[in-house]
Amino acid sequence: MKEKISNFTKNQAKSDLFWQIVPITLILLLATGLYLYQLGTESLWIDELISVDRAKRDILDLLWRGRTHLILLKGWMVFGYSDSWLRGLCVICTIGSVFLIYQLGCRLASKPVGLISALLMAVSPLFIHHAQEVRMYGVSTFFGLLGTLALTSALKSPNKFSISFWAIARYLAIRSTKLNLLLLLPDTVLFVWRFRKQKRVLLSFALGLITICLLWSPLLINAAKTTTVFMGGFRETVETVETVETGVVNKPDKKPRPTIINVLLQPGRFTAWSFGRPNSTAIFWFYNLYSVMVASLIGLAFFEKRNSHKLGWAAAWGFLPLIPIFLVSQISRSLWVDRYLLFTAPYLFILLAAGFMGVWRRWRIPVVAIALIYFVAVGGGLKRYYTVKDREDWRGFVQLIQTNEQSGDVIVWKANQSRPRALNHYYRGSATIEVRIDEPEDNPQAVESWLESLPKTRSRIWLAYANPSPNLLSGIEKKFKAEEVYKIKVNGTLELFLLTPRTSEI
Repeated sequence: MKEKISNFTKNQAKSDLFWQIVPITLILLLATGLYLYQLGTESLWIDELISVDRAKRDILDLLWRGRTHLILLKGWMVFGYSDSWLRGLCVICTIGSVFLIYQLGCRLASKPVGLISALLMAVSPLFIHHAQEVRMYGVSTFFGLLGTLALTSALKSPNKFSISFWAIARYLAIRSTKLNLLLLLPDTVLFVWRFRKQKRVLLSFALGLITICLLWSPLLINAAKTTTVFMGGFRETVETVETVETGVVNKPDKKPRPTIINVLLQPGRFTAWSFGRPNSTAIFWFYNLYSVMVASLIGLAFFEKRNSHKLGWAAAWGFLPLIPIFLVSQISRSLWVDRYLLFTAPYLFILLAAGFMGVWRRWRIPVVAIALIYFVAVGGGLKRYYTVKDREDWRGFVQLIQTNEQSGDVIVWKANQSRPRALNHYYRGSATIEVRIDEPEDNPQAVESWLESLPKTRSRIWLAYANPSPNLLSGIEKKFKAEEVYKIKVNGTLELFLLTPRTSEI
């Protein structure tokens, strides 16, 4: 009898171990496949090139002023420099985030909620996009979740280790993306409320906050300056101003203020469609209705009695940071941008998973319909992401020059950039490179003078020029045998001309 009980216990333990490991392993494998698929197909776009360029700085400079992802990227670049390899750092961080959200979902609700949350992140086109770019968002999400996971341990059983770990992870997250600073708002609210009668515990938390502030204080002045420039001050009362003299319409902020509708639709953008308005009206309304369905499921999570207080923690991390972002966006530059809000998405995924499980326990048939709608929506988002190329093709732009250049060719780079980052990253040829930051006035005389100042050569000039005016195009036609060979969209239009002098003068 004892032997049978022993065998049953062993079999039960094996079964429990199987269900603990296999489901999350399969989700992690799915995430890995999606994040690696077509990883190097598209060129690095301009913001990725900026990250690569900044990561080349001296390590001491990066440690003093650089962001967390740049420090990690510098070490990562030691082992490779291809586009796929450079993006691999964020792939690893985002896979790590999938595992962390699983752990967080299990702690705040249940294992099924953790698994569903991990699946939502693994297949989200928005997270796949940011996993496949050399930017800070994958690293930011990872350290944000790591800090939250540490704080959940401290909220359950406060100790110096968990609070110290939380402080370090939060600091690294803030060094990745400044908006992670807003996570300290729900952190403080939750911790102070839970331990409001335990002064020693509150003191330990306060020391953690002070440590974060002290570590970040040397960067505070620079952060304030860059943030002020980025935000651009208060909004003007008039959204567009037309000047009488020129007839030019000036738009202080092209992105409109967020509304309650934007808040309602945001979970749908996090989970399935983040690509702007679809061309099809039917698809547009499908995703709007889908977003309402997702928002409703999140709302249902608040009626869950199981672990309701812990789901309240998830709601605090998911919603409290959005309040200041929403308010600031009303009076200054709009920060209601998917990638800026990404650090709040994991907590909304947990609430969404909890709402789904709540419906599952009550009504099984509607859950099947909800799941089908979700997979159709995500399938459409994945198809859109993998089939439509959104990144600027800097690699093709530069490789066209390198493949077709001849001895004596000159590259003139006038692309609204003080440093030709695309050339620095992709170009391996031997042509002379001249970077121009001056721009001629839009009249024939000024254009002629500017063209006369171009390098003299018996060979050819590869001219990369951003947003050429009709006068410039006319001047080029007069002075050179010109051929437009490439064009990409980046803050307007960047055109590549192959110019052959009409005379042999040097």
